[in-house]
Order: sequence, then structure tokens, then C-alpha cells
Amino acid sequence: MPRKTLHLVFLIGAYFAAGFQSSAPPASIFSMEIPEFGLRAKGDGSLVVPHPNFTHFEIHIQKTGFDYGSIRSKINTESANIVMSTLSKGAEVVCSFDLNLRSGFQFGPGRNSVEISFVDRRGKIYYSSFLLRGSSPAQFQARPRAPRIEPPADKYAVIIGVSQYAYRDRGLENLAYASRDAGLFRDFLVSPEGGGFKKENIVYLIDGEATSANIRTAFYNFLTRPREQDMAVIYFAGHGAPDPNDPRQLYLLTHDTDPTNMGGTAFLMADFQDVFVRILKPKRIVTFADACHSRGLSGMLYGGAEQKNNLINQYLTRFAGESERAIITASDISESSMESDSWGGGHDVFTYFLVEGLKGKADLNGDGTVVAGELFQYVQQQVQKATARQQNPAAVAGLSENLPLSGVGLRKAVRSFGVLRGLGGLMFANYPEIHGSFQIK
Repeated sequence: MPRKTLHLVFLIGAYFAAGFQSSAPPASIFSMEIPEFGLRAKGDGSLVVPHPNFTHFEIHIQKTGFDYGSIRSKINTESANIVMSTLSKGAEVVCSFDLNLRSGFQFGPGRNSVEISFVDRRGKIYYSSFLLRGSSPAQFQARPRAPRIEPPADKYAVIIGVSQYAYRDRGLENLAYASRDAGLFRDFLVSPEGGGFKKENIVYLIDGEATSANIRTAFYNFLTRPREQDMAVIYFAGHGAPDPNDPRQLYLLTHDTDPTNMGGTAFLMADFQDVFVRILKPKRIVTFADACHSRGLSGMLYGGAEQKNNLINQYLTRFAGESERAIITASDISESSMESDSWGGGHDVFTYFLVEGLKGKADLNGDGTVVAGELFQYVQQQVQKATARQQNPAAVAGLSENLPLSGVGLRKAVRSFGVLRGLGGLMFANYPEIHGSFQIK
């Protein structure tokens, strides 16, 4: 059974607004061309580029009766109209991009995304995305250092796991182990190795309790309690998806999400940015997100088995970067997260190895403390091995390699000061290998 899309880092793609009528399928309306490399891809496609240092590319749109002024573009989630010009050319509108016009739009190593949309004269939305990836992805090598401890602080956590969905008759499919993953992670946090989180400092919502209202209360009420010196941890396991009525909007799906009314019943991804920037005060914030996306939904809403680009992780990464907070995702931007009974009797591959590493298996230098650099190396290697590299963890620049996450260093911090130095700056996504049967989240 398909599973979730979000385990903070993409295939979401040319979904149509409800009721859209067109003689051409969405993907065929758009195409992307990189003249320097002689590469071209249809909408919702991906391109392997030899290097990310090119500065010119084009997106071609078939003329379908629309105002050119309605065209909107994004590069790596940032509005890119300022580096775009449009030209009518035969039966197409050509959008030319020159990244030299303004700093901040250059492509980086690893995965990059480009999004394009327009609204026709009847108010219908056309949308597509393109995934760009290097021919040889950059590999992160962490080098653990001595742990550091900071002054007294409290620790807070919001843990959400949604395996059961109320509107299965409208295209949502249940997940096998999302709620069990949430329970495994909670049990670790309350253990001495996990920092001994107080139960009253944890909001734990699974299945029927993980409603849209309860999740919003946790984010917008409970998370006002942590102070600047405290640490906050957010864990989410469940589906993520675009709104079928407006594919530009991405959501985390709650237990009571109605797929035909995501705007009123799901948690908008953009609200995460609001939580990070306006609600949360701590300097140390970590988000573990396991929200595999369209493969966890039936074809009732998204056109059968047609594959779409999933940009949820990239938007999480953007929010983390803007707020200088850490997000860890279970899969790369073009990948889904896998779950199977082969991992701990039934878990997501990422959560299983994450907790195993924190319990001590990631203590690579044997000093009794698991630091962030060690944990990433362990999770990356184990998930890649377990999934034949179908699910690939990644760490972005700025990983705080020497932060103690569990073990002796953390226990000393709890006894002496009340807290570890958090997980600030840590971000990675997963990669799986297959053990028997598995499910795409």
C-alpha cells in the first residue's frame, strides 16, 4: 500500500484544477529546454544535467488562450518572474530565463526545481514542475567532533502520526505504520538516552486524534510555550499532497482531511513557515517529516498512475533555511518513503534507522555519545543499503556535526544543565533498499 510523503528536502507536478477541460493532457502543454546541453523535457519531467552552473533555459507553453501576465514561475521555490521574459513564437509562448539578471537564482549541486503556472481566461489553473539533478550528486561527509553543552533549558515536542484516514472513499489510502513510527519516536524522546522529555511537554497525536483542529492547536497554542533557550522537536508521519483544485498549494493531510476540500480540512505547507517565523521562539528546532505524497493517494483525484513531481520536501527545506531551523526529511524530492514489516516488525525505513542510530548504533567513534554528524552517516548508509538506493538521505551545508543527540553527552547535559545543545543546522532526507515486500508512503 502506498505511504506518505514528507520525511524539511521532488515529483509534485502538472495537476489540474477540478473541472478543467482541455484536449491536451497537462504535461504536454509545457516543456523545458536547456540549449547549452541540448536537453528538453515535457512537463512534470526531470533532466540530468552535467553541472549546475548554466544560467539560461527556456520553458515553452502551448497557446491555449491566456493572458501572458498570468504566467508565474519559481526556481527552487522562489518567485522567478524577475529573471524571466516572455515571447510569442508560433504556436507557443516561450519563457526565457537569464539567471545572471539577479543574484540568488543560481542552481546548486543536488536537486533543483522549476515551477511554472498560468491562469486561462476562464479562471482555470495550468501548472507544471521540472526537476533538475546533477549527473553525480554531491555526497556529504560528516566528521564528528567533541560535543558541546549549553545552559539549562526545557524540551518540547509535537509528534504526529496518521495511518488512518476518514475519507478513504474519496481517494485517500491508509498507511501501515505511520502511527507506530510516531510511537517509536515518542518512546525514544522520553527515555534517558533521548533526553528524558517530560510527558507534559509532549503533544502526541495519532490517527483519530490527529485532526486538522488538534494539529493547529498544537502548533499555534502549545508551541508558544518554549522559550528562546529551549528546544522544540516536531515529528510528522503521514500523507502530503497538492490541492486538486489548485496544484500550487501543498498540504499535510490530517485524519479528517477531505481531499475535495483540502483548503478547509488539511494543514497548508506554507503555514509551517508561519509557525517557524512567528510562533516558535527557540533557537534549537528540529523537524522530522515523513510525508510521502502522491503515491499514497489513489487515482481518483490525480489521474491514475501518472507520476507527478513531489516538491513538498523542497518547500520544507526552504522554510528551514529562511528561519535558520533544521528539518530532516525521509526522502529526496523525487522519491517516496518506504515502510515494511522487515524493519522492526513494521516501521518506515527512515524512522527505524533514525531511532536505532540514536539508541547508540550511530556512535561511530565509540565515545558513548551520538552526535549529529555520526547520526547522519549511519542513517544514510543504512537506508541506502536497506532500499537499494531507491530512497536517499542527504545533508545540506551547515550540518552541526558535533551536536550531542543521545548517549553519555546528552545524559551529562540533562544531569548538569537540563538539556543537550539541540539539533540546530541538521537536515537530511532518506534513500531506501528493499527487504522483502515494502510499501511506498
